[in-house]
Amino acid sequence: MKPYQAVGWTLLNASAVTAIAGNNVWHGLRPEASSLPSITYYEVGSTLRQYGIETVTFSLNCRGSTAGAARDLARVVVDTFHGTAGSGVYGTNNGFDIARASLRNDNGLIPEPDTLTFNAPVDVQVVFPSQTVT
Repeated sequence: MKPYQAVGWTLLNASAVTAIAGNNVWHGLRPEASSLPSITYYEVGSTLRQYGIETVTFSLNCRGSTAGAARDLARVVVDTFHGTAGSGVYGTNNGFDIARASLRNDNGLIPEPDTLTFNAPVDVQVVFPSQTVT
């Protein structure tokens, strides 16, 4: 499994996330005809590799038809990935060993007038042993 697949798997297997967004989670761009709320995510920057450990940062874009809906979804996503110092998502997720996953940055709220949506992006950092990637 690749890191982006582990992020998607984690989102789609978090009941708090799917209670709001259902299966509307995509790596990359959101399909044009898709419904809201939804999450798109992608890797930002480069992977840091050192001493057999890799660190990757992902931007998770939580979209809703209202500002409140987007922020509510972002809050659930942050709670799902929150976890420095041994709390939150860590362990083995569908065969992918996550050493730590934690909030890196909360980017506020971005209105998207062309699609009449609101985007509440958050950055999540995932740390894992290099040998985990298949």
